[in-house]
Amino acid sequence: MPTSTQLETLTTSDDVSYSYFDSGEVPGNTYTTLVFVHGMGFNGGVFRKLFPLATVRRLRIVSLHRRDYNPTTSFRDVDLAGLASGTMEGQEEFLRSQAVDIATFLVTFAREQRIPPAQGASGGIVLIGWSLGSVPVHAVVAYLDALPSSILSDLGKYLHTMVSHDVAAINIGIPNPPIYDRALWFEPDVEKRFNLFYEWATAYFPHKNVTSGNIADLEFNKFSNQTHSMHELSSEELAELTSAKTFGASDTLLLYIQLDVFKIMVRRTIFDTALAEKFLPNLRVRYMCGGASPGILVWASQELRKCLADPKPMYGPDAEEARDVKFNFQTEGNHFVFWDEPEVALDHYIATINL
Repeated sequence: MPTSTQLETLTTSDDVSYSYFDSGEVPGNTYTTLVFVHGMGFNGGVFRKLFPLATVRRLRIVSLHRRDYNPTTSFRDVDLAGLASGTMEGQEEFLRSQAVDIATFLVTFAREQRIPPAQGASGGIVLIGWSLGSVPVHAVVAYLDALPSSILSDLGKYLHTMVSHDVAAINIGIPNPPIYDRALWFEPDVEKRFNLFYEWATAYFPHKNVTSGNIADLEFNKFSNQTHSMHELSSEELAELTSAKTFGASDTLLLYIQLDVFKIMVRRTIFDTALAEKFLPNLRVRYMCGGASPGILVWASQELRKCLADPKPMYGPDAEEARDVKFNFQTEGNHFVFWDEPEVALDHYIATINL
């Protein structure tokens, strides 16, 4: 039986294999599988503190290594051609291909492991995208119409909830506000840029109020004095969880997808009634963010929540709320809450799923 300390491998096609951690099967046949997709620069090992907490809560936790995070299959030049093309068509095709890859992983895993099928909001699979990992997770739902029928039919038996945790504004098609200092992203040296990013992402931000919806209540650029997450790790231990190389390569390319492409992706995910009625109509979509996460991430969820009332100005004249979408704004925990406070984090995930 796989354990949280072993990387397993699952082949999804002739030339793609995903590596993943697995907390293992839960005794009995009534458990829910949470599949995590990690963010930028950090691999699936960042969720490892959640694994020992899973079984007692009747959860199975699976954490993928995304493409380009060894030993999962790296992207080939042909895979990245559309992403790097700068064209909307090429970039959307890349997102579509990632949707197929991850959906195929979910279905193949469910079949091979014989996990319980979904029963309402329990059993089955909850797909959770953290930070940049929210992009491929959104893509899975956005491009359900790209899946082979054999994958789509079984995905419908298992996937009942999609969760986006601390998604960035641009990754959901919302322009960054001027108050957000983007200087770190323009550091030309990749190692220096990763170190700046690491300091920013692991910090605690002293917001006045994360639920008001008022941008003046959020801190975008200054950290609190609270010790950053992962401060206790040696350079060797940190290296096991990170990849500055991928951070500066394919992950950076993801950041430069055109805003209009992300708008299309989000519109197809939650604002397209025709797609929602035809493909997994009961799929639930949830957004959550931490009380001390970077202000730009909290603000992104606030702005998207406002769009639910009238998505047309942001997402186009045909946009209307098409799925069961809810938001959970936490008043505690930073961007790495699952590392610093794993029990609190798991409570947050469960509460978000059960909204």
